[in-house]
Amino acid sequence: MSPYMAKPVSASPAPPRTASPSGPSSKPLRRYTSLPVLLDTLLKRRLTLVSYSAWKDANDRRSMEVYQETMHYGFVGAICLTEAPETFHHWQVFAGDTSGVCVQFDRANFEQVIAGTPHCRLAPMRYVKIDEIAKIDASDIHSLPFLKRRGFIDEAELRVVGHAAEPVTALHIDIGPAVLRQVTFSPFMHSELVASAREVIHGIAGWEKLKIIQSRLTDSDRWQRALSSFPRRHGVVYGDAPSADTDPEKS
Repeated sequence: MSPYMAKPVSASPAPPRTASPSGPSSKPLRRYTSLPVLLDTLLKRRLTLVSYSAWKDANDRRSMEVYQETMHYGFVGAICLTEAPETFHHWQVFAGDTSGVCVQFDRANFEQVIAGTPHCRLAPMRYVKIDEIAKIDASDIHSLPFLKRRGFIDEAELRVVGHAAEPVTALHIDIGPAVLRQVTFSPFMHSELVASAREVIHGIAGWEKLKIIQSRLTDSDRWQRALSSFPRRHGVVYGDAPSADTDPEKS
C-alpha cells in the first residue's frame, strides 16, 4: 500500500462520506492556492491534503488536534475551498503573493471524486459564536474539523478532511481534467508571467484546453472607463475657463 494512502482504522468508526449535510449546491467551488501547488496538481493529477500544523488560526488548529487525538489517527490533513465569489480577502489571505492562483472545480465531478475516496470527507464549515462553542451538540466527533469561529463566516468555506491510521506526510486524491473548470491567476501577477505560466500549463499533457485567465479585481478596464466617464455623466464640468466672447464683468 502506498505510504500516502490512508489505512482503515478499526478501533474507531469511520466518518460519514456524504458530500454535504445541506444537500447538493450549484455554487462554484474555488480553491485559492499557489502556482507550485497548481503545477503539482496538474503534473501528478492529484490533490494533496497536507497537515494543519502551519495554519495561522490557533483555534482552527486546535479543532484538528483534538479530532486527531480523539480518533488516534496517525495523520489528519485538509484542503480548504470556498463557495464565495471572488474577494480581495481571499486573494490576500490565501494566495497573497505574485504566485497566487484560484482553481475553480467542476462541482459535481469534484464531489463525486471525494465521495469515492476512502477516509476523506467534504463538508461546509459551521460558524459558531464563542459563547455557543461549549454548548453545541457534540454527538458527532467527525464534525470537529468543520467548526470555526463566526468571525470567519464571510469565507464561506468548505473543507476536505482526510485521515490515515499511520503517520504520513500527506494524502493524495487522484483527479482528472474533468474535475478542473478554470484557473485564475492573481491580480498581483505581472501579465508577462501569466502568459509564460499559461504556455507551460498548456504544454502539460491533458491540460491543453484548460481555461486560464487573470483576475482583474484590482485593475479593471471596464471599471476605470466608467470612472473616467463619471464627470460627463454627472453633467457639470468644473473649472472651465470662460469662452473668449464672454465678458467676465457681465457674468
